[in-house]
Amino acid sequence: MKQALMKRIIASVALLLLFSHTAVAQERPKPSRGHRTVSSNIDLGRMRAEVIEKIKETRAGAEKLLALHEADRARIAEIYEQRREQYYMGLISRSEVLQAEHDLAQAMLRVDQDKRWLHETEIALTEYGMRDELLRLPNLATGAYSESTTLLRFNGGAAWSLGDAGKIESFFAQTFGRALPISALGQTATHDRLRFDHRNAMDVALHPDSREGQTLLGYLRRSGIPFIAFRSAAPGAATGAHIHIGKPSPRSYRELGAGR
Repeated sequence: MKQALMKRIIASVALLLLFSHTAVAQERPKPSRGHRTVSSNIDLGRMRAEVIEKIKETRAGAEKLLALHEADRARIAEIYEQRREQYYMGLISRSEVLQAEHDLAQAMLRVDQDKRWLHETEIALTEYGMRDELLRLPNLATGAYSESTTLLRFNGGAAWSLGDAGKIESFFAQTFGRALPISALGQTATHDRLRFDHRNAMDVALHPDSREGQTLLGYLRRSGIPFIAFRSAAPGAATGAHIHIGKPSPRSYRELGAGR
């Protein structure tokens, strides 16, 4: 069952790549007149809707896979506890307990990977779903800040690169005593599927209105580091609120001032 589900997920991803490639190709400037321009815009809108729908289908398959992996983890955890008791009773060897412990660690890893992928997808859906809203916003001058009910933008003038991520992580760890919850550092498979150029950006799984989120945004502004903070998930995404550190994707937001 899990193999069949994985095949469906892979098939959805393959279709998604096809739709994403076509959508990007249609975004390239082409000479057109009158009804051709209108037709092109309609086709592009349809393509974007299909891309989002394919991601949702893939996510639904991943959620089913997560449920299977969680059931496996519970079953393997029970076996592990049984093996421990049997070992203490002298009924089995230590190697059998270690094998059960290894199996449990692998099961836990699969669940964690599923959850990370789903969260990454929710965030990508939010950025993709709010693309048009971003494009409608006015350009930001260097050092300017803008805030709305859904977005917070800062076009910092610092020479930002992923090499500076360590400074942000250190600040957060020293301030809150825990690791910065990075959901995407640089380019990921999800960004590839969406044709987002995320190579010089990172996403942080914090709500911008939370205490931690507000503290982080204050640090970024003082440091001149650009960001876009998403207050809410896009339609169809459940947990998309996050902070995107770095310039917007030039492929997806190239008309946005902060992305130039």
